[in-house]
Amino acid sequence: MSGERTGSGERTPDGLPETLNIDVQMWTSLRGRLHDFTTVVCDAPDPAPRDTDEWHRWATEYLQVVAEQDGWQPGRYYYRAEVRDEADRTEQVLMQNHWEYRT
Repeated sequence: MSGERTGSGERTPDGLPETLNIDVQMWTSLRGRLHDFTTVVCDAPDPAPRDTDEWHRWATEYLQVVAEQDGWQPGRYYYRAEVRDEADRTEQVLMQNHWEYRT
């Protein structure tokens, strides 16, 4: 699992950039809203998922590893798998969903 952008513009055989971003927000029950939490930069899946369920499975498996390594607190997280441009702006949203992290 990579944590760095290549910035080279290279693409996988499926046409995805070599790195993708998973933008994560955390649900705060006391305030009843989402707040920005982190962005995970990761290697693009190879081969690319074929449908939303496969994208969800790929993203949550990736987030599970990061959450365990970084000691995230259990709770509800919302995420978007994104392609970003060279200026780090969202170019394409590949999928979005929520995830319940439990330790």
